[in-house]
Amino acid sequence: MHELIKVDHLTFAYPDQTTPVIDGVDLVINRGDFVVIAGATGSGKTTLVNHFKKELAPNGQRQGKVLIHQQPISDLSKLESAKTVGYVGQNPATQPIMPTVIDELAFSLENVGEPSAEIERRIAELANYLGLDQLLHQPIEALSGGQLQLVNLASVLILRPEVILLDEPTAQLDPLSTQHFFEVLARIHDELGITIVLTEHNLGSVLALANRLILLQNHQIAYDGQPRFGLTKMVDDSKLKYFVPQVSQIFLGTDSHLDNLPISVAEGQAAIRDWKLRFNGDFEQNEQTDLTASILTATDLTFSFDHQQNVIDHLDLDLKAGDWLSIVGKNGSGKSTLLSILAGLRVPQHGKAKYDGQVVWKMATLKRNQRISFLSQTPTLQFGASTVGEELTRQAQALQLDFPDKQVKMMIDRLNLTSVINQSPFDLSGGQQQLLGVALALLAEPDLLILDEPTKGLDPYTKHFLGRLLHEINANGTTILVASHDMAFCATNSKHCAFMFDGHLNTVLPTRAFFADNFFFTTPVNRLLRNQVPQAILPRDVKLVSEGTSPDVQ
Repeated sequence: MHELIKVDHLTFAYPDQTTPVIDGVDLVINRGDFVVIAGATGSGKTTLVNHFKKELAPNGQRQGKVLIHQQPISDLSKLESAKTVGYVGQNPATQPIMPTVIDELAFSLENVGEPSAEIERRIAELANYLGLDQLLHQPIEALSGGQLQLVNLASVLILRPEVILLDEPTAQLDPLSTQHFFEVLARIHDELGITIVLTEHNLGSVLALANRLILLQNHQIAYDGQPRFGLTKMVDDSKLKYFVPQVSQIFLGTDSHLDNLPISVAEGQAAIRDWKLRFNGDFEQNEQTDLTASILTATDLTFSFDHQQNVIDHLDLDLKAGDWLSIVGKNGSGKSTLLSILAGLRVPQHGKAKYDGQVVWKMATLKRNQRISFLSQTPTLQFGASTVGEELTRQAQALQLDFPDKQVKMMIDRLNLTSVINQSPFDLSGGQQQLLGVALALLAEPDLLILDEPTKGLDPYTKHFLGRLLHEINANGTTILVASHDMAFCATNSKHCAFMFDGHLNTVLPTRAFFADNFFFTTPVNRLLRNQVPQAILPRDVKLVSEGTSPDVQ
């Protein structure tokens, strides 16, 4: 093994914080490693990875060393850093600088002083390797989220770095774009030998590609080793068990398979064939959908940004009071635009959306905000105060709550925000910012809660916590409307689901029927077991009824 990055007893705390985010971390990353770093929201994953690139190293109190090629990373020149360590973040829209794809790729090379002929040669080679040749002259703003993140990866790869750091790179991508991105990343690792270091919450998508899993817990490394063995340890932890991929959860009940625990659907299907496993369904066949009164209706909604192509095209919706409807679909399909119209924040060119019989964008702002709460997919756009506590207090005052101080305290406790109450909202981790956004939306105790990508940036345990909280709110009468790429969250929690395509919603179906009928936009469990239990969508939906003989036994 050849050492590439060495972390020597690294401890770091942000300014004005007494508790370190990472505490006494020792770590060696070797050439050719594919490392996945996992951990709960706020565990220090991003902070640790940012120490591997000098331009991203955070300000604060630091002890210990980070070396690359046995040289302090801080000693690298800007040119050496750019050519050695690449970085791709979780928000595809924040990284590009130039107006077109070809300009973005050229920009990286121009910055390191490559001659024009070399720039053209590298762009031609890389564009064909990654399949970007048809997008070179496309405006950056015209790309889907998946295409944009691929361009971000290309702009890093074109410098031919030794290691690429990725911080939850698929957090904002739909399932098909996520799958394609990881397929490309696997090629880069396997065919080019580039070291990959990646933070990720959705382990089912990437862990089968990795040779190492590093688990951060209580600000330290709790596990560093083979991914499959790490999963068998995680399943016994009250919080970490939610990180275990759905496919692996199915097999952890069969002790004979722990030596080679399946992670991907393909591995799981092979194990089922080899071991002749049989599963039965363990769920109620009939879902209750006895909802009758409408709370929100949309009729013939049409919206266009450029007055040429409709993002929303003659869309109709009848949302019943007490429902939880989740809308899924590809990046750029119009989900976020639709939700902003239904929340009264955009006015369509045609059609009407009515809440309780009133056109939503014509409602008085205070009344609308008291009855309809909206969480943007980018919660930071809703922040403006200097601390978390002040942010919630301002919202309570704007809503004219009867007992603002008491209600703010209750919300802080309910969303587990006590430890960050005096921090700036902009200094929180992505997951903590998401929880603050949810807290702001819930303060009004609304009749209708509209959430755009509510699980973005949340670790699996926090998703479980949020799901239970929203279930309680929904059971108490609040109607919930969600747009999400998170198939597992939607399958676990929704009463109904719909697919956004070509500017309108396909048929609204009960959740189980929706995912069981889908082939691509469905859950890993449904893909794994659709031949045996076609209606199964979650690990809890099945039980093992017969286990064959080991293929090694003659």
